[in-house]
Amino acid sequence: MNETFLLWAQWGILDYAQYQIVKKWFGDLKVAWKKIDAPFLLQLGFGREKAERVLGFRERIDFEDLIRQMDTLGIQLFCVDDADYPSRLREIPNPPPFLFVRGSLPILHKALGVVGTRGITDYGRMATEKLVGDLARNGFTIVSGLALGVDAAAHEVALKNKAPTVAVLGCGVDVVYPVENGGLFVRILKSGNALVSEYPLGTPALKHHFPLRNRIVSGLSRGVLIVEGGVKSGALITARYALEQGREVFAVPNDITKRELGGTNHLIRRGEAKLVEKAQDILDEFGMENATLQLPLSYSTFESEILGLIANQGKSIDELTLETPYNVARLSEALIGLQLKGVAREIGGKWVLA
Repeated sequence: MNETFLLWAQWGILDYAQYQIVKKWFGDLKVAWKKIDAPFLLQLGFGREKAERVLGFRERIDFEDLIRQMDTLGIQLFCVDDADYPSRLREIPNPPPFLFVRGSLPILHKALGVVGTRGITDYGRMATEKLVGDLARNGFTIVSGLALGVDAAAHEVALKNKAPTVAVLGCGVDVVYPVENGGLFVRILKSGNALVSEYPLGTPALKHHFPLRNRIVSGLSRGVLIVEGGVKSGALITARYALEQGREVFAVPNDITKRELGGTNHLIRRGEAKLVEKAQDILDEFGMENATLQLPLSYSTFESEILGLIANQGKSIDELTLETPYNVARLSEALIGLQLKGVAREIGGKWVLA
């Protein structure tokens, strides 16, 4: 492991533009490490107080202890100038100069970012399970942010289908955040997948880290799927990054009565995202064949019963409630599931066969 790169990565003070300036000015990062001082940091845009603080932190970095942590936790470091640095990420306007990778980074040629609200709804969970499950079975690597809600659900579905998954963190790769996803954090590593971050080891999860984290989710991916989220949500920040990076953006249409989750409809309405109802919509956009088309759909006894009831002239939820022993919540869940399977749809208040 390159000692100079590791020291700079753990110092963690440079964005990509500043990294290029330092290399050009000093000619070599090893030289820069010894010679960089407060006046130069002031020229880079640091305030005097911050310059003094970060110089003090540089003196406290213990390289031997750092190497022990890296070895113990199975962490690799990639520099943007390395041949092994993710090529797609290198293409974005502001790639991280250094990337910590804990675990094994999978092949990313079929990587898709999947993001959405932390307050996932039943609809959002079903959409995530259906779409990510089908994409996983078609060989996609699922990239997300290990947040509560849609992110966690996407990682879980990938693991369930034994598909590669990458979690991009807004903290150090040795920090578990959120703590509620500690079990998922461990399972991602145990399954041979990866946690990645641009932040130095030991860095806590801070609010301003997450918007920047989102550019890496999209940067690693061929495209990004937004499952559900508000107009001002982190998921839509990811969509904006994806658009700036020239990535494809896909969105699942949401219930028009849930205005707080209207972000996906907003993207579709503005022509910034392609409407997705099934995995095939994404495969078509990428010119890929569906490896699971030959597999017949299976239905539970409950789903088969519902399909039989709506087979003729369709039924409303109220009619189905009267004709079955099931409540509105369970019927709604089944109908949405059948809609995601592409066999039922709602027209004029009635559910019919698609």
